[in-house]
Amino acid sequence: MNVLAIRWINICCISVFVMILIGGTTRLTQSGLSMVDWKPLLGIIPPITNAQWEKSFSEYKKYPEYQKINQFKQMNLSQYKSIYYWEYIHRLFGRLLGLLFIIPPILFFKKKYISKKLFLHCVTCMFIVTSQGLLGWFMVKSGLVDNPHVSHYRLTAHLFLAFLLIGYSYWIKYRLEKNKSDTICIKSSSFHINTIFTLYIIQVLFGAFIAGTKAGLLWNTFPLMEGRLIPDGLLILNPLYDNFLNNMKMFQFCHRLIGTFLFIYTGLFFYISKDEVYSKYTHFLFMLLLVQFYIGIMTLLLKVPVILGVVHQGIAVLILLMILHIKFLFSNTQSIN
Repeated sequence: MNVLAIRWINICCISVFVMILIGGTTRLTQSGLSMVDWKPLLGIIPPITNAQWEKSFSEYKKYPEYQKINQFKQMNLSQYKSIYYWEYIHRLFGRLLGLLFIIPPILFFKKKYISKKLFLHCVTCMFIVTSQGLLGWFMVKSGLVDNPHVSHYRLTAHLFLAFLLIGYSYWIKYRLEKNKSDTICIKSSSFHINTIFTLYIIQVLFGAFIAGTKAGLLWNTFPLMEGRLIPDGLLILNPLYDNFLNNMKMFQFCHRLIGTFLFIYTGLFFYISKDEVYSKYTHFLFMLLLVQFYIGIMTLLLKVPVILGVVHQGIAVLILLMILHIKFLFSNTQSIN
């Protein structure tokens, strides 16, 4: 077991988790469009003097978010700084994350601390983290043209790439620590966790669509929407599949429905596996879904306060990792030490 590599990948997993929380805070505080240019190297230095801040604020005023929203809120320089700093922290941490994924594995490989097989997996992580930075700017650009909101498709892709990065990093961590005795072969349980995983991916998709369109600020009652379990207006767009891509009411309805089903399903999965050696993981998964279900309802009822929104996103990552961990238990993946 390569202790150095394991420590590095643990730091990577924690760092990506923190980055996702920062990204969620940036989105929920409406800070994502505060930096209207992208300078991968020079952008590491924020405005310092008052003249530099005034210049930055003047540039921001040329774009739709200020002209169509914040101008009417009479935003001042102090308020601009508060949103600028969140986006600045987001980008700065992204740069540090990139260095964390790129520099250590290159040094490890040159010094022969890690195998070629492991290094190739590290190269995949390098590609993902680099793509994530490019996609982040591509997402921001969508809100700098006419509509002062980022494309919910690009935001969803940005979130999924972050989930892919932490999931892949966790897979590397699992393979580094894996023992032959870890594998569990129970066909029915494998079916259940694969079903949960598939539904969860769809659930995250609709959650990202809700975040991108701010649909969480609408229909703030539960379990009813507009006084009904199944509200009108779910299938108003043509073709019908467009309702699942552009109808905010459908986004929220599906997110509620799948979330409720996942909560019940994971409870059933835990119950039928309570006598198995892996039951502690199904128990953790059920408890995470229980907490997430409650936090999700409270986030909706309170119209998405920042702290609850960030917690909701953070727990979503923990649920993903627990699902993946259970999936790995049923796989025949070999160690990469």
